[in-house]
Amino acid sequence: MIDNYALKARIYPVLIFLAPLILYGCLYSIEFKTITYVVYSALFTGALTYLFSQLGRDQGKAREPSLWTDWGGAPSVQILRWSNSLLDSHTKQRYHQKLQSLCPVQNIPDPNYERTNPSESDEIYKAWGKYLISHTRDCKKYSLLLKENINYGFRRNLWGLRSFAIALNILVFISNWLFWFLKDKSFNLMSYPQSFVYTSTVSIIFLLFWIIIVRADWVKTPAFSYAQRLYEAVDQLN
Repeated sequence: MIDNYALKARIYPVLIFLAPLILYGCLYSIEFKTITYVVYSALFTGALTYLFSQLGRDQGKAREPSLWTDWGGAPSVQILRWSNSLLDSHTKQRYHQKLQSLCPVQNIPDPNYERTNPSESDEIYKAWGKYLISHTRDCKKYSLLLKENINYGFRRNLWGLRSFAIALNILVFISNWLFWFLKDKSFNLMSYPQSFVYTSTVSIIFLLFWIIIVRADWVKTPAFSYAQRLYEAVDQLN
């Protein structure tokens, strides 16, 4: 049985990735009055969904460190830094003290210690983050945290599939034009059926979506939202 995270963060990105092929199959089944295209599209989609769900996750995870480097560090590390202003100093102090009681470290970083020992401070923040993640796996108790984790996983995995999706949409777009050119032996678009217009439009829309929307900054918002929800959960731990 597919859990909520796997469905929304792994399967949904793949369905969006394969959507042009599905829509092409449906539209051309109407054009040629045959269900063959729908059947082929369904079988093709089913066969590739699991493969690309793994590929999307692997690509997203593999490229995640580069995202964090561009952002200045992992979100769960950044928001605990005194140099970061996402959390107010009083909340940050409270989190530090509570985390020290839950997961003791030799030195609790204060602003001066963090400034002179940035790497050591980040290692402490990483340890505290890992501790929280391992103690907040109850999906019912931490449902809001799970929701933010799904949002982040969904966008990160879409971003992981971005280069493949752009290539696929370009390939499908060119193949569509080539198919009708070879069929009609003409570049006269007026002689092409409406299905050609619809499918070409779909390809362009999806291509623009992957190029304009699915970018690193699009992944950043839910990443920091998840980090905030993660540390809010510290008050529920004893």
